[in-house]
Amino acid sequence: MWALSIGPGSIIDRVSTFLHEFSDVFRQAPLSLLFCTFTGLFAGTELSFMRDLLQLLPELMILIPPAIDMRGNVYSALVSRLGTSMHLGLFSHSLRRGSVLYQNAYASLLLTFALSVILGILARLVAISFGMTMISISGFIFISVIGGIISGLILLGISIIVSIIGYHRNWDLDNISSPIVTSAGDLITIPSLFLATVVLLRLNSLHQSILSPVNVISFLFVIMTVLGLRRALNSDDETIERIIKESVPMLIVCGILGILAGFMLDTQLESLIAIPALLVTIPPFLGANNALGGILSARLSSMLHIGTLDPEPFPSKVVFMNFTVVYIFALFLFSLVGVSASLITGASYAWMPKLILIALFGGFLCTTFLNFASYYIAILAFKFGLDPDNHTIPLITSLTDVVGVLCLILAMFLIL
Repeated sequence: MWALSIGPGSIIDRVSTFLHEFSDVFRQAPLSLLFCTFTGLFAGTELSFMRDLLQLLPELMILIPPAIDMRGNVYSALVSRLGTSMHLGLFSHSLRRGSVLYQNAYASLLLTFALSVILGILARLVAISFGMTMISISGFIFISVIGGIISGLILLGISIIVSIIGYHRNWDLDNISSPIVTSAGDLITIPSLFLATVVLLRLNSLHQSILSPVNVISFLFVIMTVLGLRRALNSDDETIERIIKESVPMLIVCGILGILAGFMLDTQLESLIAIPALLVTIPPFLGANNALGGILSARLSSMLHIGTLDPEPFPSKVVFMNFTVVYIFALFLFSLVGVSASLITGASYAWMPKLILIALFGGFLCTTFLNFASYYIAILAFKFGLDPDNHTIPLITSLTDVVGVLCLILAMFLIL
């Protein structure tokens, strides 16, 4: 029990008890969170290298946040489900048909393909609504699906490797897997989209007819998506059917939120391109928030599954203790984001305090949101008989991106 007095001994006892209860998180999570932050910085550097392409095709920015989100949503949910299966004693490292690993891998690849098509269509609709017509609907689908296939296959491999190693080494995947997958998604998705866009421009320069390779390939992607979803929804495998049924509607909502975040960034594109340090900050800032939300969401989902957390209207003490852990990590991560973005871009020393304040202020605002949002989304999903692993991480990731962009823009206006 925590002491009621406020003397030095009491404070030390509380801190000692807190560190002991969350020793697994403090031992396992920091390395993956640092990995997430540094890969996010690499992704930010990759984004800064795309400045010329973004100036040529500004509506491409609309697709970048939802594409990154979708990779994180699909594969963070994948490793969260695998982590839960380990807690329940159902996991095996076999990829044979019908195994937990096979079911989740199959469903995740299908979701990647289907959601890439849907994101391409949604991005085109938003672009048309605001008078941006440089990329056609077949172009958006082509970029989204080709980028999705490249990054999805790599992320699936990473997810399987992390899960199998974690299983054999008795790791708690809830503490490490989501940041690793999220950061890998940030790092891989941007160059995948860049490559897909370069291929698109090359093909369009060679073929301008209605039966151009881009139009034909995009049409085939749509047909394959419809057939793939139909087969999965009529599958004899109840696990695959449930993952698809529960995930697709949620991921579409997440895609819409991600596109909203992309559009908000697109409205600030000139300012972001003009200040490279701010452009570099975006992926690690959003990635850090998503990783923190992923850790918290995965922990809450597992606690609900194994019965150590009751879905109550107001968060319990143990939930607030988890919130505190997230705030502690946030303090270090967002400070690191501000310092690193300044150093990478060679910004003057006068800019470094501003970048640190922007990252910290925006980060703590977003962290507060994701703490409470993660809790209430998890308990609502659980109360309605849904699997929190399929809903909490994808929804909190996409909500955090929208809120994160708003917090970052607010911090920019207040501090600059």
